[in-house]
Amino acid sequence: MRSWLAAVVFVLACLTIPSASAFLITEVCPDGYAKGDGDEYFVLSGSGSLDGWVVTDGEGSVRFPTGSASRESLTVARDGAAYYDVHGIHPDYEILSTLDVVPDMVSTGRFQMANTKDDVTLLFYDEPVQFFSWPEDFSSKNGMIHVFSEGVWDERIQRIGQSSFVPETFTADSVTLFVSPDSSFEVVNGVITATQSEMLISMYEFTHPELAESVADAALRGVNVTLLVEGGPVGGMSSEEKGVLNYLTDAGVSIYTIESMDTKPARYRYLHTKYLVSDDFVTLVLSENFKPTGIPLPGTRGNRGWGAAVYSTGVASYFSKVFSADLGGYDIYSYVRTSDPFPPSWSDEDIVVHFPARSIQNVLVTPVISPDTSHLIPDLVLSAEKRVDLQQAYISPYPNSARNIWLDYVLDAGGRGIDVRVMLDGMYYNTDGEHDNDETAANINRLSENDDILVEARLMHPSQSITKLHNKGVIVDMKYVLVSSVNWNYNSPNNNRESGIIIENADAARYFSDVFDFDWNDGSGEFRIAAPGGVDLRYAVVVVIVMLLFVIWLLKRR
Repeated sequence: MRSWLAAVVFVLACLTIPSASAFLITEVCPDGYAKGDGDEYFVLSGSGSLDGWVVTDGEGSVRFPTGSASRESLTVARDGAAYYDVHGIHPDYEILSTLDVVPDMVSTGRFQMANTKDDVTLLFYDEPVQFFSWPEDFSSKNGMIHVFSEGVWDERIQRIGQSSFVPETFTADSVTLFVSPDSSFEVVNGVITATQSEMLISMYEFTHPELAESVADAALRGVNVTLLVEGGPVGGMSSEEKGVLNYLTDAGVSIYTIESMDTKPARYRYLHTKYLVSDDFVTLVLSENFKPTGIPLPGTRGNRGWGAAVYSTGVASYFSKVFSADLGGYDIYSYVRTSDPFPPSWSDEDIVVHFPARSIQNVLVTPVISPDTSHLIPDLVLSAEKRVDLQQAYISPYPNSARNIWLDYVLDAGGRGIDVRVMLDGMYYNTDGEHDNDETAANINRLSENDDILVEARLMHPSQSITKLHNKGVIVDMKYVLVSSVNWNYNSPNNNRESGIIIENADAARYFSDVFDFDWNDGSGEFRIAAPGGVDLRYAVVVVIVMLLFVIWLLKRR
């Protein structure tokens, strides 16, 4: 009898002792924004008793108060007050005693993670459970968060306050496809005017007078409208945009900006998103800003861009959560009204409309959010089996490099025998430099000739109907379409907040492919096909003609 009771007691004792794998450090930020890095922290994930668990950096160690326990995960900050100032919430524990509402860790020596080089060991009753070091396991930079998942440290560049959304795919009831300049205004304005209860707008720039009037009308009829814009766009916020924001403020629209202040940089390099959520059901996703050239008035000249209105509660909920996450950051400020006037109405020349909007039913849609899920874009290119069409405002080399990784994936596709067409903008500001679109196109065509890969590049110049190519779209295998705000440079997928969707539907691919073919075959734009040496073939022809005329003139003089 006694032996049986002893066995039961032994089993129960074993069950109450946590295993050495019960906890792991799953997130760490050694270099915070607060003075003296008081906001540095680590996250311990797991459940059970915390007795016996110690974290050390070799110079000091911290352990939890006796009797502490965790149900899922907890955050340990060096300075609770500093952490609160940066994150807006309290940590679960702090090392320095700064807040009465936050329990203190028990410290031995001086535990403080160094910014650029250090190591940390997690111990369970003096037995090592986890060890990591930097820069060996990750490269620590100011404000950067490092996440440990599935046995590896995530390579994603993630900063304090950024979100961690994961890919989800939804079946939309319907999707309305449209392009600028042909049919964007009708669809965008139609969604705005049909909104009945709530409208969320996340936009890099908003200078469109007519769209502003429609948004203001919605607010005045009782729609709850919230607008989030970039507070520091390239070149600063224009007088036209301030005039629009003033007008919307007077109509009762709640307007917020995201921007850097004091010692804390904004969570994202730029809020470069272009989406709108209406009544928890309709989501507009575009490549264009709310500007007269991006969403031109019906039948007038403007940018080439793509867009989609997605009718799906799932997609709307996803983007609403993104909007809420962005609006809840430490870098959000209420817009302060200025004296700038409302801009006058403006439109360009009349054009012939070639591509009216088209609706399709029962469509698979996957949201794409930078930097969280921007990896879906190169994954899409890598999945190609037959064809890739890429229409981009520009493709830029990465910092300290002559290469662009995403472009490398496109070229690799051509090397696998996949037909690839690359169309880039030919405006002067995208061709004046030494490493701009014309050089990129020329290099692509040179590779195509020398290495026998199936890739061709063209530049699209302004025409009677197109102001510039501002699109950021991809079509793969006549089955998948990317509609997005994501530029092909380093910052856009890694440091910006961007928005987009991948549509899986042959009819959608056919619609945008028809537009691409129209543009590619000089239907709407004036093209200069870059020669392998980087010389414009049209200029070369002109030079040859001039030389021939000069020779003829010389012969006639003899």
